[in-house]
Amino acid sequence: MAVIRKILVIRLSSIGDIILTTPLLRSLRQSFPEARITFLIKKQYEELLAVSPYIDHLIAFDTRQGFKGLKMLRHKLRDEKFDLFLDIHKNWRSRYLRMGVNARQTTTYSKQLFNRTLLISMKINLYSRIKPVYERYFESVGKFNIQYDGRGTEIHYPPEKAGKVKTLLANAGYSYNSPLVIICPSATYNNKKWMPEGFIETARHLISAKSVFIVVHGGKGDTELCSDIAARIGSGATSFAGKFSLAESAALLSLSTLVIGNDSGLLHLAQSQKKPVVGIYGPTTRELGYFPVDMQSTVIETTVACRPCTHNGLNYCPKKHFKCMLDIPASRVTEAALNFLT
Repeated sequence: MAVIRKILVIRLSSIGDIILTTPLLRSLRQSFPEARITFLIKKQYEELLAVSPYIDHLIAFDTRQGFKGLKMLRHKLRDEKFDLFLDIHKNWRSRYLRMGVNARQTTTYSKQLFNRTLLISMKINLYSRIKPVYERYFESVGKFNIQYDGRGTEIHYPPEKAGKVKTLLANAGYSYNSPLVIICPSATYNNKKWMPEGFIETARHLISAKSVFIVVHGGKGDTELCSDIAARIGSGATSFAGKFSLAESAALLSLSTLVIGNDSGLLHLAQSQKKPVVGIYGPTTRELGYFPVDMQSTVIETTVACRPCTHNGLNYCPKKHFKCMLDIPASRVTEAALNFLT
């Protein structure tokens, strides 16, 4: 077998998907310690892998450059003469690059589109084994006998990023003697969002029972939602939504005792910091591959005949009843959280 000296890995987006590549990157570095590993990512997510110990070169592509920029990138990558091209995105951009880079070897993985379509559209389940997405990524290196090491995901951040986080926590009244619970109430799509009232009831119970401090967190677009939830929780809660970069969010989550949230990038980011999570899942199911990656987690879900109704999420409920989320009581989430706080 030819020597592998230069490897290109492509996963352009999104937060959760990129985080789920980290077990593969770790195993690649272990298997090819002398190889130069390049990772291609969208510019808005580059902070996730900026200080990864498993990457030699991070290329951040700005999609605002359009097709002209993509064409220029393909020429640049072609000149690198990669030995191995791992396409673990499989969208039109990655296919365009794959066809023009002319790497010596090019591999990808199966998105299991047939099984996924049957499950979502007809509720026919042909999945003989539930295989998480981070394990599917390893199909791209199957010929090299590289296996998942069981160590979960990992996102690194510069140590100085924790300074801003600790300052804001102190200013908000947090004492490091108290458990810190992070609530992440948002998601990319509306039908992945549990009711704000559920988060509020759970948070109030945890404050009363365990004297926890609550931080409600999200991105810039979640500021109003998170601020409203924190205000309604009352004393012992604050919102940091929109105040942190991705690296700073990782630092915040690394300081937490527990993270409670919807199926979102922040939930995966919490797991990358080895923190226990209580995940609230409605329209998607574990067959689709995005459930938490280890045993230090609990998933709260309901049995509804129309699940799953989507792969990535929707901004509406196709059946117009939203039972997959409405039927999850706060008591179940609270009980799961208390199990981690005892």
